[in-house]
Amino acid sequence: MLLACTLHTVLYGVNLGPENELEHTQTIRQHYVFLVDRLDAKHSGLVGELYSAGVLSTEERDNVSAELTSFGQNEKLLSILSRKSMEQFDNFLDALDRTDQRHVRNDVTGRQR
Repeated sequence: MLLACTLHTVLYGVNLGPENELEHTQTIRQHYVFLVDRLDAKHSGLVGELYSAGVLSTEERDNVSAELTSFGQNEKLLSILSRKSMEQFDNFLDALDRTDQRHVRNDVTGRQR
């Protein structure tokens, strides 16, 4: 674990041990299996919404889109989102609404919108 925290610190400039992990990163971790299974990054327009909202860079958008399977795209997207700010995670949740994936948002946040 120490090596993983140190590596994360080197790569991202932030020490994210379990006690320091960002709230939305914990949310992604807690709901990871559900999200990988239920997100529709491939066909829903979610990646385009996130790019338009400034959540994803051009390179990140291309990396997600380059994955051949829905599962692969979802994994790549979750990996990227876990390193974003809370504000960008909130934009992701809003993009779920705009791409008819409100049920995913509701399950992850535990509240109806």
